Amino acid sequence: LKLINDILDLSKIESGTVALEIADWPLSELPPLLERTFRHVAEATQLGFTIDMRPGLPTSIPTDPQRLQQILNNLLSNAFKFTEKGRVAFSAEPATSGWNSKNEVLNRAGGVIALTVADTGIGILPEKQQSIFEAFAQGDGTTSRKYGGTGLGLSICRELTRLLGGEMRLDSEPGQGSTFTVYLPTSVPSSTRHANGGRSNGANAPAPERELQEAATSGSWRVGARTSRVPDTRTAGISERTVLVVEDDPIQQQHIVDLMEPVQAKITAVSTGEEALAALQEQRFDCIVLDLGLPGLSGWQVIDHLKTNKALHSTPLLVYTAKDLTRKEEMRLGRSAKTIVVKEVRSPERLREEVIEVLDRVEAENAHSNGQPSADGDKLDASLATKKVLVVDDDIRNIFALTAMLERQQMEVFAVDSGKEAIETLEKNPDIDVALVDVMMPEMDGYETMTRMRELPTFKDRPIIALTAKAMKGDREKCIEAGASDYIAKPVNNANLLSMLRSWLSI
Repeated sequence: LKLINDILDLSKIESGTVALEIADWPLSELPPLLERTFRHVAEATQLGFTIDMRPGLPTSIPTDPQRLQQILNNLLSNAFKFTEKGRVAFSAEPATSGWNSKNEVLNRAGGVIALTVADTGIGILPEKQQSIFEAFAQGDGTTSRKYGGTGLGLSICRELTRLLGGEMRLDSEPGQGSTFTVYLPTSVPSSTRHANGGRSNGANAPAPERELQEAATSGSWRVGARTSRVPDTRTAGISERTVLVVEDDPIQQQHIVDLMEPVQAKITAVSTGEEALAALQEQRFDCIVLDLGLPGLSGWQVIDHLKTNKALHSTPLLVYTAKDLTRKEEMRLGRSAKTIVVKEVRSPERLREEVIEVLDRVEAENAHSNGQPSADGDKLDASLATKKVLVVDDDIRNIFALTAMLERQQMEVFAVDSGKEAIETLEKNPDIDVALVDVMMPEMDGYETMTRMRELPTFKDRPIIALTAKAMKGDREKCIEAGASDYIAKPVNNANLLSMLRSWLSI
């Protein structure tokens, strides 16, 4: 889902249809915002974290606060992810140089500020420092990666920075850390201010701002025609849906409710497990957002109640928790919850996307039950029932989504999160009929996993379908060489995957 969201962002930037909400944003709001978002990350990872607002800064800057926060969240998230010891530092200061001398937007600006994120992490090789800004690229371009991720974040950050009239620079040494600096103008021409409060959208923007949008999609950066036509219509048709939010922290609860405003669903918010059960007795909800750390009746007890109640056990459940979950707890939740959302760097946006995805599915299932065609084509297929399938993916969200879809086909699913576990599972269960293997896993990647699967006598000729988010030229051939029978790109289309399974299992 994050991959889909990132591609949608790239698509809108590429087509010039990103809607900017330009406003004078007080810089005084930045330190508490970053503190709230990242202090617990620093404590959890035992890293130092400093925020330094240096003298000479303006009181406010004209920008799109949401987009600027998206940029900083991504940079700081990466800094913490790629730093195992030492510190992560954020600073803001006035700047008179440092950006490309040909950047006329910054050269003509009334002032420029530099927002810097520095870490003591793994660093980036000089020859990789340009390519990491390309879509689907990472500093470690191999598929056996330790850190995970889609490789789209920095592409989005750089292009959003350009869209805001700024520029992003990188300074890094392998083993010493990385420093990303975002240069932004502290003033913009009055002609870019809009009568509608600063909203900008594509070709309708005044000339100066349209120039910024054109700059954001110029040069060598391109995702291609496939992404330029991805429609962002995910909230269409769900205005009649209902969501129950269970969160005891009043500030956090209100934040979630505010976050759900674009979802266009009726939100009911309660503070305890007891109140949640009472609300569930009074009405039916299409989705439940649940915090585990509740006073009194805990989130775990609420989940147990949902599992044993026939009227409620099928209600989609999103778990939103600050608790560090063990793998055992994640798998336990996987049998009950539609997904898990940990309170992390990007989690607010991800929570909203998950709710939209759940409500879209509810809408599609309701339409299908009323005689309309299923949106994803995963109606019950007798040829798949009772078949045993192994799902191998290091992302627990993907496991949950695939497991839910396959179990609706009455297939018996074995889910593991590593290549090593996949081999062990096949050795213990030689009657597994088919395997779905994610290519981009840490440690033992999907290619090695499939090669080792083919070395097992019981799985020498069984179908293996490779799943990959790359969708690049040559990927299919590489998968086939490693032992895959077939290949499908993420995000997985249910109808296509089921059709592929039917084809291979009928041979």
